[in-house]
Amino acid sequence: MPISDNSIEYQLIDQYCNDASFKRGLSRNTILAYKSDLKIFLTWLEHNKKKFSNVDRIIINNYLADRLDKGTSVSTIQRIITCIKSFYLFLFENKIIDNNPAQLIENPKKRRKLPTIISENEVEKLLESPDIKTGVGLRDKCILELLYSAGLRISELLNVRVNQISKEKPFLKIKGKGNKERLVPIGSSAMSLLILYIDTYRANLKPTNHIDMLFLNENGSIISRQACWEMIQKYATVSLINKKISPHNLRHAFATHLLNNGADLRTVQMLLGHASLSTTQIYTHIAKERLVKFHQKYHPRG
Repeated sequence: MPISDNSIEYQLIDQYCNDASFKRGLSRNTILAYKSDLKIFLTWLEHNKKKFSNVDRIIINNYLADRLDKGTSVSTIQRIITCIKSFYLFLFENKIIDNNPAQLIENPKKRRKLPTIISENEVEKLLESPDIKTGVGLRDKCILELLYSAGLRISELLNVRVNQISKEKPFLKIKGKGNKERLVPIGSSAMSLLILYIDTYRANLKPTNHIDMLFLNENGSIISRQACWEMIQKYATVSLINKKISPHNLRHAFATHLLNNGADLRTVQMLLGHASLSTTQIYTHIAKERLVKFHQKYHPRG
């Protein structure tokens, strides 16, 4: 009994999966996902009277476009492309096909996830939550103030040293990504809190190491990223802010609120320490709020 074309196509999928498992070292879950992807692709090809061996780049792109039109996520499309490219490379290397139609297929760029938007009112509530009459509360308040009012990355904040804080110099020299330095201003209220913290709670700590680091926990060790995240979420809960807020969300809020209140994009880029203006442009969609308010305030038909 002759083997049908359909059976041959499924045999190719099985051969590829075996090869990918043993020679390429792909995980079982990845193999199962790829097998499913290829079967769905084969069903689409059969519907269009095609086989694996007689497709070109246009047909593959048409398939991908069809999946996108039906609501498949970009991340899933990226996996499907990786699967199809790997499959056709296998077919080409094993001389099952003469040309590789998937060689020049490009992955779509995954849309950057927009940051959680925190309003100025929510930030105000968050900043008012720590009890600065206690040492830990004072430290937490200083951390929140620097993350928001200076737009620091958490890694930058945890590397601030005591001797960087000075009443005479209301700014910080920060070494960011790629060891690039930038100056960030510190507001007067934040500076007053930092000086109070250094002179009281921080002065009474006995550092176990990192003796000159600004922010330490009660044991004298440098405070961790995870501890900062948990601290911020604790105060968000206390403030009845029903959002997951991380240290980076406060950096986003810093940039967004600057733009909403009239700052230009280039200035925000410098304050954030972004190497490229395109990185900063993620905030411009949020800054449209400022344009709407401007229109409503000043246009006769606003």
